[in-house]
Amino acid sequence: MYRIILTLLLASLGTLVMAQPGARPNYDLGIPGATKPRSVTTKKPKIKFQNHQGKMLLKTDLIINGTFKYIESKSNVPYFQFIDQEYPDKKKQVNLSMVEHLIVEGTERGISARIDSTEFQWIDDFKDLYRKVRQGEIKLFDNSRIVNEEYEFLTDYIMLGGRDGFGYKVVNKISDLSQLMEDRPYFMMSAKATNRYKTRDPRIFLYLVDLFNDPDPLKVLKWEDMKIVLNNGKTLRGKGYIQPMDMRNEYIESSNAFIHFHDGRDFKLVNHHEVDELIVDGETYEEGLYSVTNKNFYGMPWTYEGSPYLVVKRIVTNKNYFFRSFDNSGQDVVILQNVAGNYIRPVKELELRKAYLEQLMPANAEPME
Repeated sequence: MYRIILTLLLASLGTLVMAQPGARPNYDLGIPGATKPRSVTTKKPKIKFQNHQGKMLLKTDLIINGTFKYIESKSNVPYFQFIDQEYPDKKKQVNLSMVEHLIVEGTERGISARIDSTEFQWIDDFKDLYRKVRQGEIKLFDNSRIVNEEYEFLTDYIMLGGRDGFGYKVVNKISDLSQLMEDRPYFMMSAKATNRYKTRDPRIFLYLVDLFNDPDPLKVLKWEDMKIVLNNGKTLRGKGYIQPMDMRNEYIESSNAFIHFHDGRDFKLVNHHEVDELIVDGETYEEGLYSVTNKNFYGMPWTYEGSPYLVVKRIVTNKNYFFRSFDNSGQDVVILQNVAGNYIRPVKELELRKAYLEQLMPANAEPME
């Protein structure tokens, strides 16, 4: 996945540079010493394309069963070299522009839409053969010819999104999916709430499309039972997730507290301005304001040694869409105290957090160090 991300970053700069795994581009950030690198022209990567067993449909409606190998010719007209099962002793070729559909054995895991094979489809709007990377109500394609070959990087990488009745769109950033998802506003609203609306990270494209296409997303998300009483008197019941608070203003610009909610039919994004009461797994949560960074939040009431506190989840990683921490060390937990109407971290917050986490541990578990 890193290779694809790198390619998009290079394309967004309008220049191609040679990069090795682990290298990080040095952008001009408006900070002394942080400048753009000089442009370095590079040739297309040398990828050793292999033979793959498969089935090809030509635009003439002819079906070919055999083995296929993608060839980049010196004349810049790519083609597939193939051996037809009916004539195994003779190599033939067909220009890329003649191919309507192709399925071959082998797959780039985590990228291809299929588990054990790779599908290519001609998209007439863009006059090219595209690899299918996601299938469902919304489909994603890219212009890679990779099946399962090894490669260092890709140049001129393009991703397309398509949906019946909506056509095809070039997807350079999450916001480019907005037209394809316009009838389900949660997805773009959640992208804005998580500050991913302008991201060019293909992993986020794939995740959001998977979420959109999934007929049973809660099976994967495993959100908590939730009841939300709105200010307008309506009550929402279903499964939900409170977005962790950004205590340092590193990831989220908005000061809102967001609740991601699913009522069993579809998603909804709720912010704290709309909520009168929030109950999670039978526990009533309280709204508060972390005055240091002007962030609203929801926390679970907790009493320790006779003093009231709120237990709040904070962002400790941005490596997944919902900022969920999969580390059970408790680093995503913070204890806040109400002081004159505003919440702050008490001086002994570390001690309080340790006490809270130890209360959650099973009786036979070893205490925290």
